[in-house]
Amino acid sequence: MTDVATLATGLPGATEASPGRPMLASAGDVPRGAGWAFEFAWDGLRCLARTGPDGLRLVTDAGRDVTSHFPELGVTAPWTNTDGLVLDGVVVALDGVGRPSAGKLRRRHRVAHPSEVLQAQVPVSFYVFDVLEVAGASTRRLPYRQRRELLAELDLSGSRVVIPPFFTGVAADAVVDTARRYGLDGVVAKRLESTYQVGRRSRSWIETPVRRTQDVVVGGWVPARGRPDAVGALLVGVPGEAGLSYSGRVVTGVTAAARRELDGLLGGLERSVSPFATPLPEDAGGTVHWLAPRLVGQVEHRRWTATGLLERPIWQGLRSAHPATVAAPVLSAPVVDTDLELDDLEVADARTHARTPARVADVVAAPSSEDVESALRSRFSAHFVHNTLTAIAAYVRTDPGRARELLTEFADFTRYSFRSGGELTTVGDELLNAERYLTLEQARFGQRLRAEVAVAPEVRGVLVPPFVVAPLVENAVRHGIEPVPGGGSVSVFASGSGADCVITVSDDGAGMGPEATRAASQVDRRHGGIAEVSRRLHATFGSQCDVHVDTRPGVGTAVRLRMPAVTAAEAPSRVLVG
Repeated sequence: MTDVATLATGLPGATEASPGRPMLASAGDVPRGAGWAFEFAWDGLRCLARTGPDGLRLVTDAGRDVTSHFPELGVTAPWTNTDGLVLDGVVVALDGVGRPSAGKLRRRHRVAHPSEVLQAQVPVSFYVFDVLEVAGASTRRLPYRQRRELLAELDLSGSRVVIPPFFTGVAADAVVDTARRYGLDGVVAKRLESTYQVGRRSRSWIETPVRRTQDVVVGGWVPARGRPDAVGALLVGVPGEAGLSYSGRVVTGVTAAARRELDGLLGGLERSVSPFATPLPEDAGGTVHWLAPRLVGQVEHRRWTATGLLERPIWQGLRSAHPATVAAPVLSAPVVDTDLELDDLEVADARTHARTPARVADVVAAPSSEDVESALRSRFSAHFVHNTLTAIAAYVRTDPGRARELLTEFADFTRYSFRSGGELTTVGDELLNAERYLTLEQARFGQRLRAEVAVAPEVRGVLVPPFVVAPLVENAVRHGIEPVPGGGSVSVFASGSGADCVITVSDDGAGMGPEATRAASQVDRRHGGIAEVSRRLHATFGSQCDVHVDTRPGVGTAVRLRMPAVTAAEAPSRVLVG
């Protein structure tokens, strides 16, 4: 990476007055045609960041200095003491599924000098999307495309700075659909040849919010303040396995016209008890009139929250639909038969599958030679190997000690992965190898990838076929975390459940809908994913195991492996234990 002083070489020598206000986008539809770049809109606190001898200074678009509010953004990074760098960006706090959260950011923004505890509880990052000065030389008259090139060359290492992606040469609708899928607020289109217009709202930048709609079932209403007979808010939900699940309180959009549409319908549906199977939060309202869950309406909303509620719902009106047709975007797809085509995955609940206790002699068997050959071919993706070696090569120059550690991890990972296919391994060793994989990926993703691996002592010695966990972890990173600009977390847990061992690999990344599940599963087959893992488990344990997938778009995916808790002491003598 190039340092700030070197980057300034070749820039116009004249300096301009330091920008006091950032450039603003105009609202509008996504522009069509050539000459535009697209960025995601990030929900956060817009700031200009200035560097100098005293470190980093953050000033909001209203001119307020908030440097003390976010001390972690300016510490330990050498570049923050370099004079004359001005960056434009957004201070962002992420929610539990890796999306910008206005609520979490408010907790930080209102505290001028946060404690270390608060900083740890609500970490923030600075998402930088423009550079206005480099070593005192103004870049504001350079075109956007060139400013983004300069930004990519800045060495901003050692800090909580994220340079989010921008896209050119792609369909605008594809970018909007991506923002919608990942729960982002919208898209900002920027002319490639536009200059930076300080303090102006310009048509060279156009911001388009993402709008989502959801059918809901009306389960109750709350009177308007001072008007006990008028509807002030609607309590809505979506049907789930246990009944009607509460999804939120809708106030916006409940206009006089909406009340007229509801008039005459609510009285005949009133009941004395709540129709919701899930408890309502305390802020659901005071006096509630419960309704039989028969009315279906539509709301426009920002996104689903991590707790399963609609964020900022707006009432759109009633719909002539049956409540049974209403569903939240949740998929539960157990893989229970590897002879089925992956396109035939059915929505079901794994808890309904009957299971009988396993006898050791019946369920433990060495994989076939075909199984071994197929597994060996699928153990690595070229994507992973290339990126790992590239990351290690980068550390050779900047941190030789770290490079040596990563090379050792990679050597141990490959040595374990190419063990004899006729051997079984233990859950403890399998998760240790998955931890090696995550360590290697963290070298590439940095703070964008957080990981946790834990094994309960009672299942550490349980036997499993080798390399059934790492492919699932790779899928979580590649298809869950990598597509999400802010990154996310991957967790791997193994524990006992009666006579069984359960291993769960989960991520809080992109998640999948039905169509995405099928497409991703085809990728999995080529790279030793879910189908291959299921096939190998069934080759070893027969019908006494299952693989279950739970996924929700924008929330994440969890894959659960269940198998008999067989140890080496119990296994037949023909089994070779590695």
